[in-house]
Amino acid sequence: MKKKVWMILVVLSLETALFSFSSCSINVDRALNGEWVRTGSWSGESRVIYESGHYEFIFDGFPDEKGTYTTSSGVITYTPTHVYGIFYGLDDRYYTKNEFLKAVTDEEETFDFNKSSRKYTINDNMCTFVNSRGDEIVYIKTSGSGKKSESSAKSSGSASALAGRWSLAEGPRRSNPEEMELLKDGTGICDGVGITWKIENGRFYLIHPLAAFSSIYNVSGSSLTLTKDDGEVLKYKKK
Repeated sequence: MKKKVWMILVVLSLETALFSFSSCSINVDRALNGEWVRTGSWSGESRVIYESGHYEFIFDGFPDEKGTYTTSSGVITYTPTHVYGIFYGLDDRYYTKNEFLKAVTDEEETFDFNKSSRKYTINDNMCTFVNSRGDEIVYIKTSGSGKKSESSAKSSGSASALAGRWSLAEGPRRSNPEEMELLKDGTGICDGVGITWKIENGRFYLIHPLAAFSSIYNVSGSSLTLTKDDGEVLKYKKK
């Protein structure tokens, strides 16, 4: 009798799993699958990865938010499930809604976990979204897989070689660090504001109270080159 009950439970569990999988991916436009990068005038680099009903937004190389989505008649509906902590003065990890609400102490630091929808059209490798105000937001597809693409560029130089004072010599100044003082303990000052920094997975991360920055780095002597994911190159000289 116990064996029969056990078998029934296994069958029911499998049916539930199959139903859950189907319901998650049935109302999804598979043409969205892949990695997309935002174009036009925009402070920082914004990317989004779609994978059969799941999405993740990435800002300047840092995770931003992730969740699930459905599509119907040219409309995509997002349901956020997690938000990344560093943009809200929290730890460097994802937070669920309950974790986020418990951790945030500043009433101004808010994130909207409600569903949101916007119209979209896909033309070859370009996707145009229209928000609630009627603004068009254009993304270009950079990879056909839902997995994050890896840049062919590689970092070089030790983390200790980054310690020091650096001044931007070549590259756009808007939305980029101009003056950096990086201390060996992982703290520092960037354009007059206290920051933290680190080297992780071969990338340079600079965490500012109002934003975050990530790039491939190459340091040699008194020269530091930062290469962002969109190909923008910043060259610094050590003071």
